[in-house]
Amino acid sequence: MKIASVLLLVVVGCGRDPIVVRDAWIREPPPRSPAAGYLVIENQGGAPVALVGVATEVAERAEIHVMEYKDDRMTMRQVAELQIPAGKEVALKPGGTHLMLMELRQPLRHGDEVELVLRFGDGTERSVPMPVQKKGLYESD
Repeated sequence: MKIASVLLLVVVGCGRDPIVVRDAWIREPPPRSPAAGYLVIENQGGAPVALVGVATEVAERAEIHVMEYKDDRMTMRQVAELQIPAGKEVALKPGGTHLMLMELRQPLRHGDEVELVLRFGDGTERSVPMPVQKKGLYESD
């Protein structure tokens, strides 16, 4: 009986999803503008994982963007993937790496909730509810 209990613990432990998503939110955009989404992705696993896509029904397309200082100015560009190293977390936040919801199909207002699907390089997907807010975590008035 002890051997069966230990094997059950090992099997259950191995099935744990190593990706944790938290602090997700979308900034309320001005009318007829794209929206920006922010969250923290934590990789509790032993191997790196790549975020390779984002989808939502509220926008024609969703993209991963990074901010870079180039030629004495801040620029934004789309990237194909975002690496989340093993045992680390990556914060998508204002002024840095973030998600862009392009060509919104409906206005997004404070208090709405948007469902995003995060797609990872290993084939897994994670559905994430994201509240629309005027300001997000860690932002002052």
